[in-house]
Amino acid sequence: MGIRLKQYLLTIIWFCGVLFASFMPSQNIPTGFTFFPNEDKVIHACMYLGLAFLFLFNSRKTMAVTPTKILFVVIVAAIIGGAIELLQPIAERTCDSIDFLANCTGAVVGGLGFAIYNRYRKI
Repeated sequence: MGIRLKQYLLTIIWFCGVLFASFMPSQNIPTGFTFFPNEDKVIHACMYLGLAFLFLFNSRKTMAVTPTKILFVVIVAAIIGGAIELLQPIAERTCDSIDFLANCTGAVVGGLGFAIYNRYRKI
């Protein structure tokens, strides 16, 4: 396994989890275990928070992580979230604009969280 693949292994595993959760047919999603209304939106946000943060965290060893690069990763994560939402009908799931908004929110929080981490880790 190449050095870059090893470096991003956790990000790749996380992304595969996002894909699995996003394309799992709706009849296979467990029901009856909700803790609060719209908890799936929080789950969407957490998935993309993790995706953006992990990618930035894993890439800090091979590139300088600038605000522009953080913004780029956030935008790419949001585009991935939008593409997945648009493709969900293939797996008999619904395309939901609020889910997309939650994906974007998670990506932004992940990018901001990494920026804060990166700033204070150097001190």
